[in-house]
Amino acid sequence: MPRIALPEGVSVHCAVDDFLWPWDRSTPVLMMHGFARNATFWNRWVPAVSESHRVYRPDLLGCGLADQPPKGYRYTRDTIGAQILAVLEALSLPRVHWVGESSGGIIGLLLAATYPDRIASLVLCNTPSRIPDQIKRTYALDRASASDAMRTYGVGEWCRRTLGYRLDQERASPDLCDWVVHEMDRTPPDVAAAMHDCFEDVNTLPLLPDVKAPVLLLSGDKSPIASAQQKTLAETLANGRLELLTGYGHGVNLLQPERCARIA
Repeated sequence: MPRIALPEGVSVHCAVDDFLWPWDRSTPVLMMHGFARNATFWNRWVPAVSESHRVYRPDLLGCGLADQPPKGYRYTRDTIGAQILAVLEALSLPRVHWVGESSGGIIGLLLAATYPDRIASLVLCNTPSRIPDQIKRTYALDRASASDAMRTYGVGEWCRRTLGYRLDQERASPDLCDWVVHEMDRTPPDVAAAMHDCFEDVNTLPLLPDVKAPVLLLSGDKSPIASAQQKTLAETLANGRLELLTGYGHGVNLLQPERCARIA
C-alpha cells in the first residue's frame, strides 16, 4: 500500500484496490473517511465499486495507518486539502469520483469548489452542511466543547457516549457498534480534538454555488444530523440528487454498505 510523503516530513497512507485490466482507463474513485475514522470503514463498499473502478482510500494524518502529525501541525481546510492533493499528485490521479462520509464529504465539497477539474462527481454520505449548535452541545458532554470531552475521556469513550448520533443503534449490531468505537479509539485524543475543532466551524453552504459536479447525497431519513441538511444541499447544489434510505438513522454507509455502493 502506498505511502505519500508530505512536506512536513511525515507521510499519509493510501489503500489501493485495483482489480481491473492494466489498460482500463475508467475514472478512479477516492473514498474519504469521516472524522477520526480510517480507510477500513469503506471495506464493504470496495467489492461493488472495484468491479468497474480503481479505488483509493487514504488515511488522513493521525488516522488509521498514516503517521501522526508533527509537532505544531494544525488541521485546517488548507492543510487537509494539501494532504489530499499530495495523494492525487503522488498517485497520478488528475481527476477522481469522490465518495465521502460525514466530514469526508465536507472535504470533497471544499475541493470541488476550489479545484473543480479534479472532482468528476461526489457521493456524500451522512454529510451535513455544518455541525448544528445542538449537536455541538451534545458532543461536548459535560465539558466546554467536544474537543475538551475527547481529551478528558479519550476518543473511544467519547465515541461510545455519542454513538447514537453517528450510528443508528436500533439497526446496528452490538459487534458493529463495538467495532466503530474501537476503530475511532485508535485516533489519539489530541489529533481527534484538533480535527474536530477544524470541522466544527466549517459551513459549506456559501461554497455550494461553485460546485458544478454531479452530487449524490445518501442518508437515512431519520438521521438527527444529516437528513434535513442533505435535503438543503440537494436543493442548493446545481446538480444534486438526494437518496434517502427509509427507516434508517445515521450511518447508512455501515448499515447498508452494499446497497449504498450500488446506488453510488
